[in-house]
Amino acid sequence: DIGLDDLAAAVNLSPFHFSRMFKQSFGMPPRAYLVRLRIERACELLETTDLPVTYIANEVGYSSNQVLARAFVKQKYVTPSEYRRAVRDPRRARVS
Repeated sequence: DIGLDDLAAAVNLSPFHFSRMFKQSFGMPPRAYLVRLRIERACELLETTDLPVTYIANEVGYSSNQVLARAFVKQKYVTPSEYRRAVRDPRRARVS
């Protein structure tokens, strides 16, 4: 897991200043940006592989498939499994 202190130290800034500058540059805090990147990568893996959701969770940096599912639902409004089914067979997509 990448911490704010580690990121700030890598660019020789205080965590507060790094966070402020990051949000100014990217429009969101570092943690939210990291979650977005992880979910985007999970989507790619769900769309293009048959890997189990548990493996994908670990691959994108989550400790379990339940933790991935919570973050995924907040971003995409469906579970990872529902997302996979929807992209593979759009006729079965759940209307939200």
